[in-house]
Amino acid sequence: RRAMRRDATANGDRAKMSLAMDLPHPLREHVPMDMYAVDARCGRRDVRLVLPECEDAVVDVYSALGRPWDDPHWADLWHGSVALAEKIFDNPELVRGKRVIDLGCGLGLGGIAAALVGAREVVMSDREERALWCALSGCRANGIKNVREIPAQWNAPDDVDLPSVLRFDDVSDCGSSCVVSAAKVDWFEPEKAPSGFDVVLACDVLYTPDAVDAIATLVLKLFDGTNGSGTFVLADPPGRFPKNHERFMALMEDPTRIPGYVGAERQAIVSVSSTIEECLNLENKTMHVKLSNFDIVAR
Repeated sequence: RRAMRRDATANGDRAKMSLAMDLPHPLREHVPMDMYAVDARCGRRDVRLVLPECEDAVVDVYSALGRPWDDPHWADLWHGSVALAEKIFDNPELVRGKRVIDLGCGLGLGGIAAALVGAREVVMSDREERALWCALSGCRANGIKNVREIPAQWNAPDDVDLPSVLRFDDVSDCGSSCVVSAAKVDWFEPEKAPSGFDVVLACDVLYTPDAVDAIATLVLKLFDGTNGSGTFVLADPPGRFPKNHERFMALMEDPTRIPGYVGAERQAIVSVSSTIEECLNLENKTMHVKLSNFDIVAR
């Protein structure tokens, strides 16, 4: 159990609170990955996140482990995740009573928001095991009680076991009955991903051309088991990789264009609605984010 110390470092006007612990890895004695908590503002509501001190600290760990190419971006709060959480708080009926997956969850802000407003189940998914641990601990930091541990097969990155998901002595039960779990998901292996979801959440996932096709294939596969129908919510800054965004929109509008996708003949996008929202990150930097709602139905 953890009580947060409020005498920690500050990031902009958002004070980071030390959790007086670090995530283990083989070189932790030399390059620790210290853990913090911070409150992220999502419209009129704050959500507490659990995270490393900064993205650079994660880069230092990966470099020390001989993997400087590993992706550290899960450790930062992206504008898209703030926009996603704000949409969920403003429109709780989007997820209430439904089975939801937060795709490439990072710190888990979207999934936490869904659990807080009444989702029946939330699955945090990422390819980084430490991101899954942070996302689940973030749920506990917001008073969500029914949070499961990371399954054993994903709980030992670099052959070092992660600690149990945190519990917080100073956080009361938020009243949510949502069940939250974690799944390691590689976008390029859709056949291994879980399925049967009513709602898929994603933000800032279209950063490489290869990811565009992979995400399009994976998103439709995630609805298998629900007659192929559901809602996909994407938050993506319109000025970041615009060609990738344009291609993704074209693929989703006509799944027959997705390379190698075998389910295209039985799923269709019946409506797409988009808005542009202005969001702040932890450094109080503003960015416009495009929120797109895709309603997917079986043919």
